[in-house]
Amino acid sequence: MGEYIKILFGIKKEARTFQSDFYRKNAHLVSEAASRGHITCVSTDGRNMGFWSLTTAGQLFLHEHGGAA
Repeated sequence: MGEYIKILFGIKKEARTFQSDFYRKNAHLVSEAASRGHITCVSTDGRNMGFWSLTTAGQLFLHEHGGAA
């Protein structure tokens, strides 16, 4: 779980493009976070933003599990 929390916190701190080394190195955890609804690349108007960002559910998960508030 620790690595998963670190990935969420990293996404919260800095949005990076899909092609960044951060995502290539952590593809399995990024995929898991997306499937859990903790991150998204879709804006509120339904468009692809070109980067991952933390969702409200992701923020709550971080808060509940000792990540960053």
